[in-house]
Amino acid sequence: MTGAPPDGPGEEPAAPPVRRNPVPGLLAALDRDHLDPGYAAAAARRAGGPEAPDRRRRLRSAVLLAVAVLVLGVLFGVAAQTTDLGAVGAERARAGLLDDIEQARQRQDVLASSAAALAGEVAASRSALGVQLPSLDAADLALAAGSDAVSGPGVRVVIGPGSPPSATTDAAGSQAQRTVIADRDIQLLVNGLWAAGAEAVTVGGARLRPTSAIRQAGGAILVDNSPVFFPITVEAIGDPDVLPAQFALTSGFGRFNSFAQLYGIQFDLSVQDDLQAAAGSGPDLRFAAPTTAPTTAPTTR
Repeated sequence: MTGAPPDGPGEEPAAPPVRRNPVPGLLAALDRDHLDPGYAAAAARRAGGPEAPDRRRRLRSAVLLAVAVLVLGVLFGVAAQTTDLGAVGAERARAGLLDDIEQARQRQDVLASSAAALAGEVAASRSALGVQLPSLDAADLALAAGSDAVSGPGVRVVIGPGSPPSATTDAAGSQAQRTVIADRDIQLLVNGLWAAGAEAVTVGGARLRPTSAIRQAGGAILVDNSPVFFPITVEAIGDPDVLPAQFALTSGFGRFNSFAQLYGIQFDLSVQDDLQAAAGSGPDLRFAAPTTAPTTAPTTR
């Protein structure tokens, strides 16, 4: 019988060899490399001392940011100072313009008073002539031209913006706030007074003449280039028994009456027993000139 010789007495049998499987590379890498490559690279950079360039870059960025903030601060400061100086200059210019306007208005009042006084002297001199018919004709012409002060009964109309009625809806209320009384509306109102039989009309205290103009500049109403302010009082001298009734039939009355009902503007009409209308400034003569000597028609023989 052949085979391996039996073990000798007292000897243990030999253990069979253990077969080992090869270790995968990933497991070996995990066992060998405990740090991620990115962390390892960062640790190597810190250990190798390349941090100084990064510190210099950060310092340079901080310096540039500080300089930029300083420059912006200086620019904003200069702009603010320039704006303040401009505001001061604009306020001074506005104050100067207001002073000029006030002086011009005072001068206009003085000239108007002087014109009224001279008109009175002319009327007194005309009456002293004792010529009845030409004097009456001149009085009628002076009344039509608005060159003489007059007084008498008539009507007073007060117009101006007002709050909408309580029953008005929000939409109508908003529209009332946007409603503006324009120059053409006042023109229509004044023309209605003339058509109703008014003999003299004033708007905001300014006597209207045949060449008077009612204009609008922005939100201001100008009568012969003089501003009048709301509420505006329009006075008309005429027959108190006829003037109100005839005026109620005009389109000017109808327009403002509609404005008052729809938009809540102020429109007050009242009869007055005594109204005063100052003399208006005389018209500018462009072609007429006083003669140096009386002329006589040639006689034929």
